[in-house]
Amino acid sequence: MKIYGHPWSINTRKTLMTLAEKGHEAEFSLVMLPRGEQKLPEHVARHPFGKVPVLDDDGFVLYETRAINAYLDRKLPGPSLTPTHPRELALLDQFTNAAEAYLVPHAMPVIMEKLFRRYLGGEQNVAAIEAGRAGMATALDTVERRLAASPYLAGASFSLADIQWMPYIEYFTPIGEGQALTSREHLAAWWERVSNRSTWQRVARSGPQPYEQGMTAEAVEKQYRR
Repeated sequence: MKIYGHPWSINTRKTLMTLAEKGHEAEFSLVMLPRGEQKLPEHVARHPFGKVPVLDDDGFVLYETRAINAYLDRKLPGPSLTPTHPRELALLDQFTNAAEAYLVPHAMPVIMEKLFRRYLGGEQNVAAIEAGRAGMATALDTVERRLAASPYLAGASFSLADIQWMPYIEYFTPIGEGQALTSREHLAAWWERVSNRSTWQRVARSGPQPYEQGMTAEAVEKQYRR
């Protein structure tokens, strides 16, 4: 089993976290996003839209993060990350979809401009940051209300819904947007729980991080290129 991706990629982190929760390791093949390798013909042959991650499971090639993670959860042994109760399963779908529809369009411009702009080049777009900051408030407030009633997004147990939100929240504090977290009591408590999982410590906080002082994309390539 092989994962094509980049360790700083939010979607790659979701899949690596899913694998970690299932207690499984896959071969990691680095796709250098800062160099545009995701758009090269050999990668487009795996992912026609030129994105990461991509899973290759003994010749079965799968793209789209939610499809990959659901497949891994069904196939691999270990604790299930998908509830069986119809209501909890519905909540998993609801909050997974809500992340993509209502958080990502607003949070990603903030993360890109405040964290990854130095790798992409060009001037920081302050207007995009301000609009994104305002736009993601509703999604975060909605999750805050949900987490007041339940320790995890889909219910009593950690699930794929939590994994869907984690990599975005991870970047808030390093980019100076920690107030989005600390101003919401239940969201902050949830983040404390999920970010201290040993699996997340291995996935997201090992190796060179994009928010570390002086960190370069080349450091990632040196560590992960095989």
